Formats: sequence, structure tokens, C-alpha cells
Amino acid sequence: MSYPKEKLLEMYRSLLGDRILEERLIELYAQGWVPGHIHSGVGEEASYTGVLATRREGDCYKFTHRNVSAYSDVGVSYRHIFCEILGRMGGNSEGKGGINHIADKDKGVIGMAGALGCDIAIATGVSYALKLQSSGNMVYCFLGDGTTSRGPVHEAMNWAGVWKLPILYIVNNNEFSISTHVSEGCSIPNPGAGRAAGYGMPAKLVDATDVLEVYDAAKELSDYVRSGNGPAVLETKGYRWRGHFEGDQARYRDAAVANEWHKRDCVKNLESYLKEKDLLSDAEIEAIREETKAAIEDGIAFAEKAEQPKLSAIYDNIFAEPYEN
Repeated sequence: MSYPKEKLLEMYRSLLGDRILEERLIELYAQGWVPGHIHSGVGEEASYTGVLATRREGDCYKFTHRNVSAYSDVGVSYRHIFCEILGRMGGNSEGKGGINHIADKDKGVIGMAGALGCDIAIATGVSYALKLQSSGNMVYCFLGDGTTSRGPVHEAMNWAGVWKLPILYIVNNNEFSISTHVSEGCSIPNPGAGRAAGYGMPAKLVDATDVLEVYDAAKELSDYVRSGNGPAVLETKGYRWRGHFEGDQARYRDAAVANEWHKRDCVKNLESYLKEKDLLSDAEIEAIREETKAAIEDGIAFAEKAEQPKLSAIYDNIFAEPYEN
């Protein structure tokens, strides 16, 4: 497939930005700035960037606890992201939700539940609302390989299949559910693509280290969904570079296998492609890197200076006021 230069540069900026943000999060956590755990998505960025390059204004998104950098791909500001991550006023939940609960209604970011899989039904419900609106918009619903085995996921996918809802389920298969390898937690090798047929959904399986392959498949499936055909499944196959959370030493996996996967770097792969096509030079890459770092550091500095939520606000925004007609 041929790609406009603008699209390639857009994907590269997003991919590189996600990598820098994920790496910076590891540093911030080690320095004690982040309340709670972080679940690093370093090495898995293409599974998000390639998909989100197909988005349109008015679409909605359900992300996961990993690769929180993806929020920036849909327009959530670094200041907004880091205020929530660092537990400060100015985040979407005024710092009370933390790193796992970033949301932004204006950007279409639905948010996520505390228990993995339960929010798949919420995202599917949002796709039902979009269908009723006949807007041509859709939901991008991200989940992990382990989450595909949760009951709410199958109930939601069955509903989406029956009602032909505009939703694309993106299964990020990084081979591990905490410490359980996918081969020990699922009876088939492809927990996303392999199960799609049971709900009448088309599916594609792609290399998660190749952002252009991810984009091509996501474009084909998102076009299918937008045309009113119903839901689809995209499974991106990669590897979780780090432990389930920071502090997990991942002794349950083969270090030699992990090292080989580290060589299959989605950012370096795209950089090589762009340089081969004479679309970017090393100097231009470095300039983009420095520009991105500066924007991220601005977000961190802003959040560090922001106020912490007051104890008196602990019960705010928990319950909705009764609707009176």
C-alpha cells in the first residue's frame, strides 16, 4: 500500500511520542512520583498508534491499563494526562482516578473499569448509541489477550454481533496475562482472531511490531465497520517487554526470548522505513524527538505544580443526581 507522507509522519510522531511517554513514566515511577502501579507499554506502541491512525472526529475509545500513552494519540493533552497520573487537580477525575482511569468525554475517551473485561460491555453500549445516532462513527475497544477469557467480553461481543454494532475490538496479544502465558490460558493460539467467527465477525491477525501492517488491517476493518456491516476483531501479536507492572521481575519467562523480541522495535522499524524512502533524515528524527520530549516535560512540570485534591472532595462525583423529568 502507498501512504501519503503526511500520514506517515503523523504515525511516526504518535509512535515516537508514545514511546517517550512510556519510558518517562518508568522513570517517574522509580522516583516515587506516581501513586499506585504503572503497567508499562514500552514496545507495544504500534498496536495503538497504527489503529488510531484510522480514527475520525466523533469516534469513541476504550483503552486499557497498559499503554496509557495512547490517550495522547486521540488529543488528550500531556498536561491533562500527567495531572491525573500524578494525582493532581487538573486531571479528568481531579487526580482521584489515577493512571488507570484517564477519561475525556470531549475526546471520546470512555474510561475503563477497575476489573478487566467489565468495561467491554460499556464500550459496546456506546457503539449501540452511535448506531442509533446514525453518525457514521464507531468505537475502538482495546483489550488484552487474557481479558478475552472474561465472561463480560463474550456477552458484549455476542450483543455486538447480533445487533451489528459499529465497534472494532482490538486484542493486544502480548503473550502474557500477568504471569500466565497465553498458551496456558486459552485453548486456541489466537484468542482474539480465533474467536471472532463465533460471533459472526471478520478478523485479522497482524505483527504488532509493524505499525504499517497494523494500520493497513485496521483501515480495512474500520471501513467495514463504518459501512454498517457490524463489528470486527483485530488481533495484534507482539510481546510484553517488561513485567506485568513495574517491580515485577518476570522470572516466569525466558530472558533469551524477551531479548530477541526487544530487537523487533516498532519505533526503529518505522524509522528505518522512513529513512529508506528518504522521507526523514537522522537530523529530522532528532528534531522531532526533542520537540516531543519538550511537550511531555511541559506536561510533567505543569502537573507537579498543580494542587493535590482536598480530602473534603473524596466523595465528589461518585453518585449522579436523580434525573427529574
